[in-house]
Amino acid sequence: MISIPVSVHVDHFKWQLDLFWYSHLRVYGDAARDKAKAIVIKRNVISEPKHERLEWDTDIPHVMCESFFDYFGETTPTNHLHKPLNIQVGLSQIIDQFDDDQIVELLDCDMFHLRPYREADIDARHLIVCDIYETWHLGSLSTYRPVIEMFFENGGRFYNGGFVPIIGRVAAFKRVLPHWIAVHRQMLSMDYPKLIHWWAGMYALQAACEKTQVQMVAEDCCYFPSVNDLRESHHVCHYSCDRYFDKNLYPRIDPATFDDNLFYRRVREWPNFLK
Repeated sequence: MISIPVSVHVDHFKWQLDLFWYSHLRVYGDAARDKAKAIVIKRNVISEPKHERLEWDTDIPHVMCESFFDYFGETTPTNHLHKPLNIQVGLSQIIDQFDDDQIVELLDCDMFHLRPYREADIDARHLIVCDIYETWHLGSLSTYRPVIEMFFENGGRFYNGGFVPIIGRVAAFKRVLPHWIAVHRQMLSMDYPKLIHWWAGMYALQAACEKTQVQMVAEDCCYFPSVNDLRESHHVCHYSCDRYFDKNLYPRIDPATFDDNLFYRRVREWPNFLK
C-alpha cells in the first residue's frame, strides 16, 4: 500500500507533513520510502507565487501539484470553501503514476500512521473508508441525504457516509475521480449553507461512488482523538478536531493535557514537537 497525504506549500501543512513522515518512518522502517508519496499543492491562493519545488527540510517522496484553480485555469479569486477540491485534483495529477492494481491510501495531511496496515485483497470496485463521519456530522444517509440524492442513479446502494482514510486499488480511484470532482464543483455552485460547501468533497465522494457503482466498505481503521477510543484496529489517526493536540493552535499546545496512549506518545516523541 502506498499512502498519499495531501498538503499545501504553506507553514500550516509543513509541520503536519513532518509529523506524518516521522511516524511513517517509525511504522514502516526501511520500507517507508516505497510506501508513501505526498501531494504538495504549489500554492494556496491565487495571489501567492507558485512553489515549483518543495522548500521544506524533508526527504519524503512527493510530487508538486497544481492547485485546483490553476488546474482548472481559473483566474478569479476563490474562497476557502473551495480548497478541499485540492484533495481529488491533486490525486488526479499523480494517479497515472501507479499501476491499476496498486493499492493506495488517500489521507488528509492531519493524519499519521500508528501501526502497519493489515493489508488484504481489495476488490477493484471497492473503496475502504472510515464511516465515523456519517454519525459524527455528515448525515448523508439521513438528514443531508437530499444534498446528494439528485446525483443518484443506483438507488443509494453504494455509499455509506465514509471518508479518509480512503483505501483502494488505483482502478477504483480512477473510476470515481472525474465524477468526484464534477459533483464537488457543482455543489459549490449551489445554494447550500457554508458547512455543506465545506463538506462538499465528502458528499461528492458519496455521490461519485453511487454513480460509478464503486462500493464504499466501512472499516474501523482510524483513531479520532476526542471523538472515539483508540483500538488495535486503528492503524492511522486523524487529529482534525482534537481538543488537546489542536492543529489550529499548534505550537501553543499543553502536553500536560495529553492522555497516555499511542497517539499522544507518538506526538510527544516527534523530534519537532513544539519547535
